[in-house]
Amino acid sequence: MHLKSKNRLIILVVFLLFAVPVVVAYLLGSGMIDFEPDSMKNHGVFISPPVKLADYTDAEWVNDLPEHWTLIYRTPKVCDEACFEWEDKLHRFNLTLAQNADKLELMLLAKDFDLRGEDPFKHIKKIATDGHSALNALLDELSNQSLGRGEGLYVVAPEGYLMMAFTPDNEPQDIIKDLKLLVKRKG
Repeated sequence: MHLKSKNRLIILVVFLLFAVPVVVAYLLGSGMIDFEPDSMKNHGVFISPPVKLADYTDAEWVNDLPEHWTLIYRTPKVCDEACFEWEDKLHRFNLTLAQNADKLELMLLAKDFDLRGEDPFKHIKKIATDGHSALNALLDELSNQSLGRGEGLYVVAPEGYLMMAFTPDNEPQDIIKDLKLLVKRKG
């Protein structure tokens, strides 16, 4: 190979090294190539745009949200002994975070509470939402992105924004992975 052809080849290779990524980025960004990654890091559904809970209720408990990540289970019904199952799930999600468990608060929102027996999960905040019509309307609407029928499993960021919902398709392992990523990020 002659020196002149070798120099031209080097210039062409250097040009292609810079041009090809620009062309690929343009094609992907413009939508000419339909590409969706097979997997995402998160399993829950992002609520877009995130909802600031303080805009929908002036209840005292909303002021405590900015301190921690919060995992909320919401039911539109009166919560009785049947809620113990969800309290147990919330408690188990928290246990799996090990040393980061203190970065996640647990909360149960229900129309009202009728717990006749001893509550084994006193560390889970229980909030009656009866009378908070704007909050209930919001959570009823968001339920379509979560568990349905007015129920939902949500994550609230330390800034007080409702930002992620989990669906019935999410396995407990998926929820745990998301929670671990979130509390590791900030908290």
